[in-house]
Amino acid sequence: MQFYRKKARSMGVPIVPMIDILTILLIFFIVHTQWKKPQSLLKIDVPGAEFMEGTPSSEQRAVLTVTGTSAISLNGRLVEMNELAAALEALKKENPGVKLQLDVDKKAEFGIIVGIWDALTSVGIDAGEVPARIEINKPGAR
Repeated sequence: MQFYRKKARSMGVPIVPMIDILTILLIFFIVHTQWKKPQSLLKIDVPGAEFMEGTPSSEQRAVLTVTGTSAISLNGRLVEMNELAAALEALKKENPGVKLQLDVDKKAEFGIIVGIWDALTSVGIDAGEVPARIEINKPGAR
């Protein structure tokens, strides 16, 4: 009498479900990645500090830039000093939780910086809450 024998199944890795899962993971990571925006289109040379310590921030901030020729830009758009308060007010209305970062060229006039602080205060933004970007030079790294 002959009994039914099960055929030995070949041991293999099912590749099609793995491809499906990898495709879903790839789509997930592409959708949830926060792409870094270029901070400024203007060429600025920020001042450096040798004895300060700091850590780079990954927080997204709107950038207020002052070039060496005292040109002011807010998020890549050139703004005149007399229009800065209105531009800051419009930015604040458009995005109420916006935080600013001040990038100032080391050749910029200090009077421009004081004018920016005045414009920030006039629209209700605390100038002390707006950090300035500086370059941290490690001692002996010159």
